[in-house]
Amino acid sequence: MQIQSDTISAAKAFNPVKALPQRNRKKKPVSYSQLARSIHELAATCDQKKSQRQLVNSVFPKLAVYNSVDPSVAPSLLMLHQQCEDRNVLRYVYYYLARILSDNGSQGLSAAGGIPTPNWDALADIDVAGGVTRADVVPRIVDQLSAESTSDDVEFHARRLAALKALTSSSTSSSEMLEKLSEIVFGILEKVADTKQKRKKGIFTKQGGDKESILRSNLQYASLSALRRLPLDPGNPAFLHRAVQGIEFSDPVAVRHALSIISEIAVRDPYSVAMALGKNAQPGGMLHYPCFLVQL
Repeated sequence: MQIQSDTISAAKAFNPVKALPQRNRKKKPVSYSQLARSIHELAATCDQKKSQRQLVNSVFPKLAVYNSVDPSVAPSLLMLHQQCEDRNVLRYVYYYLARILSDNGSQGLSAAGGIPTPNWDALADIDVAGGVTRADVVPRIVDQLSAESTSDDVEFHARRLAALKALTSSSTSSSEMLEKLSEIVFGILEKVADTKQKRKKGIFTKQGGDKESILRSNLQYASLSALRRLPLDPGNPAFLHRAVQGIEFSDPVAVRHALSIISEIAVRDPYSVAMALGKNAQPGGMLHYPCFLVQL
């Protein structure tokens, strides 16, 4: 027995038992301030692939669990918006810019849930320029997205659609902001309206076409989606006119948005809706909705 014990001891000495790695070891959660600081640092080197991967794979997804985004990260987001060309990074940038615009300023409270965001004032020292407030960054975000959403450059068509969606996520508590958003959306709807092209296969069938037609169809969908996100304005003839105009669009989803808006307005003002639809029901006009008109 002694020989056996000595043999085992010698074997252990030459071949020590290695401790198994603890796979279930919990990682320490990353604090909000660490995420905000990482965005600032990585935005400065956004031209490097490594920084882009860190933002997409680690930083931005972790930031999404918080129920609001404080304005201190807006300068870095705007820097990424201007200088970064990676589409995955830009998707997150538009998403977080939209969240900043849609935030009504109530900290730590959100109907959607999520982890409460720390006090914004406590994070003000992260920015080199000093404290950053919503009053500082919201006008910059709106101006930058407005310029992009009204650009006719075909090369940046996808970014134009994303900018329009983010812009119309803004809180419309300000009448000045609502007026500006309406002006942008109405302007795009005016440009993409094309009553000369008739739909051949009904309102729920998407058609192909040349590049110009496809771009116009994309803008029709984006602008009607934006119009639907704006507060309903039954007393505004221009609002109703743009909604009725959308019934003639070639994009089927845009048509559904238009019909949805018209249905909501009809509940409050059926006479105006019937008159507006009646103009398109004349001989030679575009009549795809007789049942809808009769129900009014």
